[in-house]
Amino acid sequence: MYMAEKPPLKYVSWEDIHKALAVLSGRVRETFRPEILVAVAKGGYIPARILSDLLNINEIGFIEIKFYREIGKTREKPVVYQFSLKNIEGRNILLVDDVVDSARTMQTATNLLSNFGAREIRSLAIYVKKWSPILPDYYWEVSDKWIVFPWEVCETTRELGTDLPVGKDILGYCR
Repeated sequence: MYMAEKPPLKYVSWEDIHKALAVLSGRVRETFRPEILVAVAKGGYIPARILSDLLNINEIGFIEIKFYREIGKTREKPVVYQFSLKNIEGRNILLVDDVVDSARTMQTATNLLSNFGAREIRSLAIYVKKWSPILPDYYWEVSDKWIVFPWEVCETTRELGTDLPVGKDILGYCR
């Protein structure tokens, strides 16, 4: 997806994140028993850590996949850079990301986990873009905006060259 202009933004607070993940963890608990969380890096790191606490799951792995070059601009295809996984063969995996846009990153991660012999893989993302051809098994909200998470305020501010609606104390460190 190559966009001519930057998409409209939606800033998400820490309170929003905690509320969404609390609700999503309840949905997971009702329908699935994951043994390992796998974060899609780098957006899935923090949600996976919060979910590990909420779901009482101590094992977290990650798969680093790069697809976006900058806000609104993707590479031709997702590229796996590295991964760290314990033995997942025959185990239930909850794959965690912050947002699903084209679903190509989620599909790439799912394929990799399948190749390593995971028993069942379910996916969770906080946000899903309304044009995504695939929905994760668990998600909080559908949006057509570029989601700005609290853990990427500086990155987004640098890319856009504009301040976001967060405390000036944080933005002073972003330059």
